[in-house]
Amino acid sequence: MGYAAGMQYTYDAEGVVIKTTDGGDTWTTVLSGVNQDGIEAICFTSPDTGFIAGWNNYFAKTTDGGATWIGMNVGSDIWFFQDMEFWDARHVAVVSNLNSENSAVYITSNGGQSWTSSLGINQNIQDLAYADATTLYIVGANEKVSKSTNGGSFWTEIYSGSPGKFLIGVDFNKDFGVAGSEDGEILFTTDGGETWDDFATGYHNFQGVHVFDADSAYIGGTDEDVYKTTNWGNSWVVEDNGSGDSHIYKIKFTENNTGFLCGSQGMIKRKIAPPIVLQADFTADKTQICNWEQVHFSDLSTGEIDSWQWYFEGGSPETSSEQNPSVFFTQPGLYDVSLTINTGTMQSTVVKENYIQSEICPATNHLNPQTFSVMPNPAQDMLNITLNESQKAIIQIFEISGKLV
Repeated sequence: MGYAAGMQYTYDAEGVVIKTTDGGDTWTTVLSGVNQDGIEAICFTSPDTGFIAGWNNYFAKTTDGGATWIGMNVGSDIWFFQDMEFWDARHVAVVSNLNSENSAVYITSNGGQSWTSSLGINQNIQDLAYADATTLYIVGANEKVSKSTNGGSFWTEIYSGSPGKFLIGVDFNKDFGVAGSEDGEILFTTDGGETWDDFATGYHNFQGVHVFDADSAYIGGTDEDVYKTTNWGNSWVVEDNGSGDSHIYKIKFTENNTGFLCGSQGMIKRKIAPPIVLQADFTADKTQICNWEQVHFSDLSTGEIDSWQWYFEGGSPETSSEQNPSVFFTQPGLYDVSLTINTGTMQSTVVKENYIQSEICPATNHLNPQTFSVMPNPAQDMLNITLNESQKAIIQIFEISGKLV
């Protein structure tokens, strides 16, 4: 499910919100009207709950997937809203341009029930981005970058570039950030904005930015051209040559890495994520153990998995449907472990032969001294076992040969 918003003309015109419920194959209009102010910003914190904002201090919220909208008052002296982003269902930040020609950031920590104005802002703002739950960045005129480390309540200017030039797009993921300039420069940082480098491309107005959680990012603007980096911004290549008919305003990616470009002339472009191969795999915290030692298994499979089915030769339990089970191996020997994963229509199995090697350890050296103690050790006629915690215990005595006494 997805939403997009805009307006008929560039300035102060009829607004529209459209919606898809099939991953972008088709779109329907959920809000439009001649009396509707133009919309500049949209953000949905869940499939049904979202906000739109635009010209003439227009701000509204829906909780039913766009069927109905309720107007809200965020602040005063607002001419129009510029951008809006969210961290989770409770934390949203919105950029506004005031009638006094200054800019302001309003934040909420209760899902929009109340809004507060940020302090410390001394710049025209074009775009805003969350880096983590408490760290945000804004960019704008004179290539200024400001940063907040307390959820947007207070801002500090951390960078200033060329006077008269604008940074018009920004995105961050933790300390890796990318900002786009109106004159074709791409600014990037890997230390949370303490230092910035730039990459010049020419004439593009880079407004749409998306930063991934690794070393990759996308940026786009004029003529629908999209640039991509996979090395923290040190080099950029053209990922997509656009038709030149539209300008990219936003670049968004879903959790499965399907990408969307949204821009002028009603343009929405989609890049389908490459299919994730269903592949079963796992690991264990240890593979050489003493008998009756517990082994913890971790699922490393890839794909959208619905169920897990484990088989542990010589294990207790012998089978498990948990994603990350824990198993005892009570007898010495070499044991196979297998895992089968299912998606409902597909399955994948991996078998690791002789994966667990269980041995009889001398005396009781394999026992966890923090759990219980045994005295004397080794013992012949009398054995004292002291539990250090309140727990139930299963005690079995073996001969040195491994025979259960």
